Amino acid sequence: MEAAIEECKNKYDFQVTWLPFLLKPNMPEEGVEKPASYGPNSSGAQRLRRVGQDVGIDFSYKSTRFPNTLPAHCALEFALLQDPSGRKQNELQEVLFKAYFTDGEHLSVDEISHVATSVGLDGNEVKSYISQPSNIQRVKQQAIDSSRSTGVTGVPAFIMNGVMTFSGAQDSEQFKQMFDTVVNKIGSATL
Repeated sequence: MEAAIEECKNKYDFQVTWLPFLLKPNMPEEGVEKPASYGPNSSGAQRLRRVGQDVGIDFSYKSTRFPNTLPAHCALEFALLQDPSGRKQNELQEVLFKAYFTDGEHLSVDEISHVATSVGLDGNEVKSYISQPSNIQRVKQQAIDSSRSTGVTGVPAFIMNGVMTFSGAQDSEQFKQMFDTVVNKIGSATL
């Protein structure tokens, strides 16, 4: 997506924001151990690594746990509240992805707070925000509601101007074609 946005930045105005989605809504707070079948040599892992390499993502499979992602989603909400343009949220999403998928971090509240400082957020404020049960519950409900209203059943999913466009990894050309399609449908150069 980033490559397609870069190629089209003079053609369209973009604002990228992230909505929460819970693959496992009832994940325990501490996450769960990954089964041995989910290791780096599985066929699914090999496919993901190939796809990732094509777009510059190193899926290392270093992490041994599936995390509870609610605190990370809360941190993303906090970032969006700090910068409604979505830029800070997008930066945080990128470093959280790297921390988990490449560096193998477990994305605990402490780790998320630490990672957030790398994009200029106050780690103590992030930790306080993502530790509030009311914030966790609100983000969980938002994830449920947005999944129902958009029809999203998996990630990544891409919603452009309120329209569910596609799900799954896509190459840059697919994104550029979809940008054109969405803009032609709604008559606006803002995505």
